[in-house]
Amino acid sequence: MTEHKPYFNNIYREIIANSLFTERQTYIISNRLAGKTVPENISRGAYHRQLKQCRNKVTGVFYSLLLLKSIGAIDQQTLSTLVTLGDQLNVILSDKHSDIGEDESVYNVMSTLKRILKKMCNV
Repeated sequence: MTEHKPYFNNIYREIIANSLFTERQTYIISNRLAGKTVPENISRGAYHRQLKQCRNKVTGVFYSLLLLKSIGAIDQQTLSTLVTLGDQLNVILSDKHSDIGEDESVYNVMSTLKRILKKMCNV
């Protein structure tokens, strides 16, 4: 995973606001994937408790995807589109493009993302 600074990026804040994860959980996941140690501003116990919550949520997302795929709520094209969107967000949010902080750019990215995700929802 490319290391991003989700706590500094307005697009990340918008995506997190619409996700199942909190900003702190996203920060913990990002740090864990980057191989970093326990952040200084959190106790070891709280960190490990939140890390466990993150693992449970990620596993829950996987089970949810399997369930939705098995009942036909999402199809292979939807899964492929999600992978493509993730790859495109990686490029947009990479450090090389971290200057994407203007409200109009954030609005354009988020409105496009919301439109695509809404179209993909069969429910």
